[in-house]
Amino acid sequence: MSIFAGKEKLAPRARNQEIIRSFIGGTLSIFILLILSKLSHNLWIMAPFGASCVILYAVSQSPLAQPRNVILGHFISALVGICLLKWFGSHILSIAVSVGLAIALMMYFRCVHPPAGANPLVILLTANTIHYDWTFLLFPVLTGSIALVMVAYWVNNVKAAQKWPNYGLALWRSKN
Repeated sequence: MSIFAGKEKLAPRARNQEIIRSFIGGTLSIFILLILSKLSHNLWIMAPFGASCVILYAVSQSPLAQPRNVILGHFISALVGICLLKWFGSHILSIAVSVGLAIALMMYFRCVHPPAGANPLVILLTANTIHYDWTFLLFPVLTGSIALVMVAYWVNNVKAAQKWPNYGLALWRSKN
């Protein structure tokens, strides 16, 4: 008996329509971000957006895939990364603290989005080769995450049994 064998069962295979929707959504989202980058001469894309596409299309009904979580999660995490880079530089402790702080703040503000946890890592681990300033929060973080949500709104609602999103971008929500 394997140490990995358990009573858990694999999740059921997604329906073909869901797989096709996810393929189209992921492809279209990244394609649009790349085209917008080329046309505007501003960066609209960053690596964590690929993981955001997985969540937006493969598990779109999850709280982690809602617009508030995608947009605010990416923004808060990138803000943490830039602040720690500017205030403390890129070293082992600031890199580690940045991820923990990003998680804590996403939890506090009720906008957890796992791919956003990579934002501080991207910023702090590449700071020696890429110059980051406050405009990074606008391009690609804010514009890119908003564009992802807009594409997901369209893709996730075409001939869908369940409409998306489950909730919007309200910055302040009730305590419930």
